[in-house]
Amino acid sequence: MMSRIYFLIIIAICSPAASANWLDKVGALLDTALAPTTNNVKSALVATTATTHKLPAHWRTYWLDEPEFGTRIFLADTGKPSAPIIMLIHGLGQNGLRDWLPIAAELEKHYRVIMIDLPGFANSPSPKAKLSPTHYADLLHFVKPYFSNKPISVVGHSMGGAVTLRYAQRYPADINQIALIDAAGILQRTAFVKHSATDRIPVNPDAMPNALLTYAVGLQDFSNNLIEKMLRLPDPTSLLGKSEIAWGTTLQSYPNINAALSLAEEDFSSAIFEQTKPVFILWGGKDLVAPLRTGQLLAANLAASELTIIAEAGHVPMASHPKDVSTWLLASLNSKPKPLAQPAIETVATKQNYNCDHSSGETLRGQYARITLTECTGVLLDGVVADELITIDSVIEIQNSHFIGKQTSLTIKKSVVMMTGSTIDGLVNLDQARIDFAGVRLAKETPFKVSTRSRMVLSVSRAGDNRYLHNDLQLENTAY
Repeated sequence: MMSRIYFLIIIAICSPAASANWLDKVGALLDTALAPTTNNVKSALVATTATTHKLPAHWRTYWLDEPEFGTRIFLADTGKPSAPIIMLIHGLGQNGLRDWLPIAAELEKHYRVIMIDLPGFANSPSPKAKLSPTHYADLLHFVKPYFSNKPISVVGHSMGGAVTLRYAQRYPADINQIALIDAAGILQRTAFVKHSATDRIPVNPDAMPNALLTYAVGLQDFSNNLIEKMLRLPDPTSLLGKSEIAWGTTLQSYPNINAALSLAEEDFSSAIFEQTKPVFILWGGKDLVAPLRTGQLLAANLAASELTIIAEAGHVPMASHPKDVSTWLLASLNSKPKPLAQPAIETVATKQNYNCDHSSGETLRGQYARITLTECTGVLLDGVVADELITIDSVIEIQNSHFIGKQTSLTIKKSVVMMTGSTIDGLVNLDQARIDFAGVRLAKETPFKVSTRSRMVLSVSRAGDNRYLHNDLQLENTAY
């Protein structure tokens, strides 16, 4: 086998057509040569004793050989076999399905609850494979018929939320509704790392004097700028990414790292904007792992969604607030989601202009003609509808807003703008700007006009009808 692999590598390197992309070809050949062989014989669930795995004695537990990763996985099942089915998907960490223990007792009164230790976690061994949300979604599709031939409800926490989104996108016939709890890995890598490395600065001027607020925002902005520069260095996973076999072999002993890197690499734009299933979203207000911003962008863009926040909860609300989570989940799955209200566009006889000059900590809501911000910091636009926004030497945040100017909607000059879950109808002019857009809908197919060099961190956003934006760019003198 090894001699065959070396032969394939030599062919790939020596081929004239492969000279520019030989690493890609080597990776593809490695995956072909080393891909596990599978047969069409369906494996059977093998019963095991729940107490052996320190789980409640009345739970039904199984081993199952699966073809996606070519390994054996551990599953648990509780509740009446005839009850509606709910499948729970855990996040990173070696607790695996045990993360659901605090709420399982309440759920099993109403549902047949299916739980899985995903490959690489808890009882399921770590395979020589890339532990990506897409592969996990394919695994769930394999597992589901063992328990039901009808659509089921699926709930995902943290990484499991991302897996659930991908599962619903790839196999919509398997699912009738989904719920996401503090879903992680949705933001583009740079945006996520900035959140993790720097705390958000309050924009309430009552909580911080203007002079200190201006200094604090500037300090945070400086930190974010350094992070952005660091993240433009070569990605150490790029070589492993040429071959999933190489990726899995190298990281087999580190499943948390394997899954985390795989999660950060995926783009969930299509899974969000093309989602057709009802989605219920729960977030911990004090989540330091997956920012609430992610929940806001999901609620703003998923076709039928509703966001609920447990103010005092962190990243694992099942552990800290089990009663709140189980009550929310049972109520949600028996109701229809209420779409998040978008800013209303009313017919106003005379829309006012707003000018901010050398100020800090302002919050704007409502409808405007033109908003002009000059040397303003810590400004929040929340639920704003405006024809045009002009920012000069300013640091601002925008959420759930709509800019309706058909020609130019935004002009961002020497400014930093973070925008979440908003809509832009016209062009965005960038001049020495740094923008961080997440879950933003841009009506134009080529919405950005960049003059002087500018930095663009774009997470799960969409331009036009079907162009997805999920990248980290530095551009000048161009349209994008």
